[in-house]
Amino acid sequence: MGKLGNALHMLVLLRSRGRMKISELAEQLEVSERMIRIYKDELEKAGIYIYSKQGKDGGYCLDDGGWILNLGLNEEEMFSFLAAEKFLEKDDNYMFLKAYKRGIEKIKSVFDKINEDCESQYILKFSRPNVDMEKERKKYFDILNSIISRRKLKIKYFSLTSGLTERIIMPYVVVMYKGFWYCIGHCEMREEIRFFKLSRIRSYEVMEDNFEIPADFKLTDYIGHNSIFKDKLYKVKLRIKFPMSIIISERIWSEDQKINFNKKDDNSILFEATMSGLPEIKTWILSMGSYAEVIQPKELYEGIKNEVKKLKNLYKD
Repeated sequence: MGKLGNALHMLVLLRSRGRMKISELAEQLEVSERMIRIYKDELEKAGIYIYSKQGKDGGYCLDDGGWILNLGLNEEEMFSFLAAEKFLEKDDNYMFLKAYKRGIEKIKSVFDKINEDCESQYILKFSRPNVDMEKERKKYFDILNSIISRRKLKIKYFSLTSGLTERIIMPYVVVMYKGFWYCIGHCEMREEIRFFKLSRIRSYEVMEDNFEIPADFKLTDYIGHNSIFKDKLYKVKLRIKFPMSIIISERIWSEDQKINFNKKDDNSILFEATMSGLPEIKTWILSMGSYAEVIQPKELYEGIKNEVKKLKNLYKD
């Protein structure tokens, strides 16, 4: 960022945070303390005065008169931005967090009084992708650039069914699903559109060969009903006992789901929904243990029964 950009960023920081030490500003802007003083002088030449206070609690601060026009945001709207910032801080795979936080600093700068820390709310997260985020970030942007420039990719990809293979793909789009990024594009080896989990791309090379994304390509044609993976649709019907029934009823698992509580007032439910992605459905049902009973479809019932048999053999005395 150039001198002008840093000077404006310094104004944003002072407006949003109040008094700051020169050392704090230097750290935030990644420049020397000498440069902070230069920015101050340049801003004052433009008629924007920054006041300094000596001592332990000293630092730079702006005149209360302000210098940035109000954006017309109300307190509820401002709080929603801060709440989103808290949420995104817990998303270790969100590539644009730094840019978002810079934008939030600018928005904060138009408010005289604001609870920056949102100490009244907490967002808990107990798992995160086990990946090297710096490598994943570089991989993400390299793939994104290949999509923009319409360059093919040569990748070494680890598939759960095929193992490690080398492929040439035409990347169309990147999407996030359950904390992981996926590239969706045409695979020349399989001669069809496939999903590639970025964390399973062991190596990649942007090629000189160009490609065109088909004019009729629509992401929705390849995304499943309740999963990222397009698959056969199943009319799922489950009987779920308390207390898991309450937990399941508190979320939307499929847009057409129906939940009916048992009239006997035992807090069990009959859950019905159209769902896709059989392996994921099975994993979801197994996570409920003995609280969930599969009524239909038969294919799902048999799949769960086989998994339970395997578990019994695995844990038998």
